[in-house]
Amino acid sequence: MAFHSPVTPPRRGRALAWHAAAGTLLLACASGAAAQRIDSAATLAALHDYRAACAADGGRTWGRSLCGPVALVDRATRVVIASDSVAGRAFLPYAGAFITTLPADILLANTSFTWEGRQWAMVMLPLPGDRFARTALLVHESFHREQDSLGLVGGDPPNPQLDEMEGRRWFRLELRALAAALDSLPTSERGARRCAADALLFRARRHALYPGADSLESALEIREGLAEYTGERLAMALTGEGPSRVARAVRAYQAYPSYVRSFEYATGPALGLLLDRFAPDWRSEVRQSSGPAHLLATALRWRPPSPTVLARLAERRAAFYGGAEVAREEATRDSVRRAQLADYRARLLDGPSIVLRQSTLSRSFNPSELVSFDSASTVYPTGTFTAPWGSLVVTRGGGGGGGGALVSNDFSWLRVQAPATPPADARTIEGPGWTLTLAPGWSLRAVPSRPGTFEVVGERGS
Repeated sequence: MAFHSPVTPPRRGRALAWHAAAGTLLLACASGAAAQRIDSAATLAALHDYRAACAADGGRTWGRSLCGPVALVDRATRVVIASDSVAGRAFLPYAGAFITTLPADILLANTSFTWEGRQWAMVMLPLPGDRFARTALLVHESFHREQDSLGLVGGDPPNPQLDEMEGRRWFRLELRALAAALDSLPTSERGARRCAADALLFRARRHALYPGADSLESALEIREGLAEYTGERLAMALTGEGPSRVARAVRAYQAYPSYVRSFEYATGPALGLLLDRFAPDWRSEVRQSSGPAHLLATALRWRPPSPTVLARLAERRAAFYGGAEVAREEATRDSVRRAQLADYRARLLDGPSIVLRQSTLSRSFNPSELVSFDSASTVYPTGTFTAPWGSLVVTRGGGGGGGGALVSNDFSWLRVQAPATPPADARTIEGPGWTLTLAPGWSLRAVPSRPGTFEVVGERGS
């Protein structure tokens, strides 16, 4: 049900005027600042495709409709093109959508969030130009909106093994085998089974090298991989594209800079589509399973061989997927990575820093660029973080280097490189590649045991 309120400008902040012309939404600030344009035609088409995709699915994929409120947000202005109105908030009806603004206290990200008592999916503008990609994105975030109700909320652990040379090597070979299996689906079930078994073999070899990796990877494949699978499954149905579309994306994923927190965007759709063929009822079982890869192994009746045989067989099968080339590329990357880690250690751990501690932390970040630092922490080269102490925006350092935040994997603390002379009482503090805005009642306090290092504390000293 749509909730309606008077069509007036928002009561807080600068008033905005909206003008539609030639398929473009002009957002003109009343203060006279430069106008910004949103491609409203493409944005409205994306909402239309999203509605069509989830309506055609009719809840068949997960036994629950994925149709629901979606907010498409312009990051610079916080203007929203929404699929529904928001109770008590001014809006402008526009071609079957609703234009309003997002409150300043809501973090901007592709995510699900609560807005005036309802769960929404949020997607940042501009959207991908490709119809398949933008439909998959909107469905992905809508899955997150329904994820709690579906009982499919996995953990959110980083996967440090996927930043190691051997971990990346076997992961890339798994991606190549998964892509080959998807390409074989339309013409050769036997070929698809063979390649899928190779993917499981390479995964088993990786997990043998890194004990505990199976649980870490499964958690993210449930949390994010299922969302990505759902988005691409419904986008395939809408556009008529087949598994080869997903296969191309899986192969291309090898070029991403980091897999630590993003690998599941490739494996989730691949495993899901293979399960659709070999175990059509898998979605009703995944809640009680160890994850999609485990269900695929069960469907193919595949079991890992003994450790000695596993290592030998994996090396032999790797040759069919360009294993030597992958090994050379990963050895080169690893030498660069070691130097990068030394720089992060010097700046963010051993050198003067600002330490922030919290019990709750909200993040907006690029999952494909995280760097595994050690088993307990991860480097975020960029990102926005909010907690009771305020907000921290991390950008890449300038020509002199810098930038990045070191974040504990349990999110209880983070560190940034301290500026040479931190201001004593400023509410906004800038350092190498970051800006910290402190909330009222919070300030910097020197750490006596570490000259040049500060911690952020509240009025009660914590």
